[in-house]
Amino acid sequence: MTASSERLPELSRLAGLLADQVLDAQIMSRPVPDQHIRTLLSAAFLLDEYGLPLPSLLQQIVHGAKRGAD
Repeated sequence: MTASSERLPELSRLAGLLADQVLDAQIMSRPVPDQHIRTLLSAAFLLDEYGLPLPSLLQQIVHGAKRGAD
């Protein structure tokens, strides 16, 4: 693992926490900043590029984003 790839588990953890906040905001009908969604999608692409599994809540957001794009 390179120095940057050693940080991927932390990226995964933080993305999972942000995904939890985003989904909670959606459930409570609170606005979700576009930057949060962009950040989560960027994290998902990076984790996928390195072959790491996405946190389950992040998978839900990615799936929802794909549905919205259709």
